[in-house]
Amino acid sequence: MAIENAAESRKPKWLLPVVIGVALLAIAAVTAVCLRSRWGAGPEKPADPYDTRYARMHDPAYLKELDALKKEQKSVARMLGEAQAALEQAKEKGEDSEEFKAAQAKMAAAKEAFQKNRIKAQTLVRDRIEQENAAIKAKQEASKEKGE
Repeated sequence: MAIENAAESRKPKWLLPVVIGVALLAIAAVTAVCLRSRWGAGPEKPADPYDTRYARMHDPAYLKELDALKKEQKSVARMLGEAQAALEQAKEKGEDSEEFKAAQAKMAAAKEAFQKNRIKAQTLVRDRIEQENAAIKAKQEASKEKGE
């Protein structure tokens, strides 16, 4: 027994905590390596639901905007028709008459409204196509990074 007590007294008392600490650090390192992709990537962006060609045609908000522009376009077309008819009637009274000048002003206002509507429609569609193309490009780049 005296020999066993002598052997135990020679063992350092700090050895067991150091071995446990090293084991815990090794486990933490392995865990960090396994989860590295999640830690490095940060929070994932939600996928854009409109990341395919013509997906905008399934977006209710976009279609609602297009419908509003169509309704506005119909009223502008009606205004153009009325202005054209007024201009034709005013021509009969002479191009110097006040009615003709008023009809010309009405036609100019109708043409301006038509141009504004056309520009709004083009801008809406262009912006949405650009957004769609950006989403498609982001999807392709994400696929390349994942190696798909």
